[in-house]
Amino acid sequence: KQWYQRRVRECEKTFTESLMKKIQSCLSGLRDVQSDFREVLRKGEMNLCKMAVYSKMHPVIAEVASISHVLSEDTFYSLELEDPWLHEVVKMFGEVVVPLESLLHSEIYHSVVATSISEMTEYLEKLVMTCSFGQLGGLLLDKRLRTLVSYLSSITEWSVREKFARLNMIAMLLSVDGIIEIPDLYSSTAPLSIQDIRKCLKLRTDFRREDIEKVVKEL
Repeated sequence: KQWYQRRVRECEKTFTESLMKKIQSCLSGLRDVQSDFREVLRKGEMNLCKMAVYSKMHPVIAEVASISHVLSEDTFYSLELEDPWLHEVVKMFGEVVVPLESLLHSEIYHSVVATSISEMTEYLEKLVMTCSFGQLGGLLLDKRLRTLVSYLSSITEWSVREKFARLNMIAMLLSVDGIIEIPDLYSSTAPLSIQDIRKCLKLRTDFRREDIEKVVKEL
């Protein structure tokens, strides 16, 4: 903007008033074209995400709602070593999203990745909030999220961690040893509201409703 204003002042010293009006009209038109182009580009990126990424991503992510999150210790340790759901999610990104890097301009590619990650986290949160959890299920969710953040950070230069802020807190709440720990984990800057926290705690099969209400009132 400052560069533009300097150029205008220089032109004012060189050109007549009538010519300057024509020049400024042309420049104004260019700014409108730039704005229109950005909107077209944004819509193009969104259409690409919907057609090429979301259609493949949603079925894979959706599997999280069909598996149990109330786990025995043996199942938990087995899934720590080999997690089919996590493997499929990483595989999907590797086969569907990563190849786009060689086809798209760098800035567009990273924008597509960021948009896809936002869609994934929002969709995954909705699914998680329909499940029931034991503590081990919460711990496994936390591990899955940390693995995804690490992997996704390796395929884009844009920040990934902040997109997982809500899910990370959900996993933290679902993995506590006891409900009395909740007040120590909460802060006014938390990404979840009090109502979100109440809903999340109700997913734990071993937490009593009266204990949840008592803890929530302390937040």
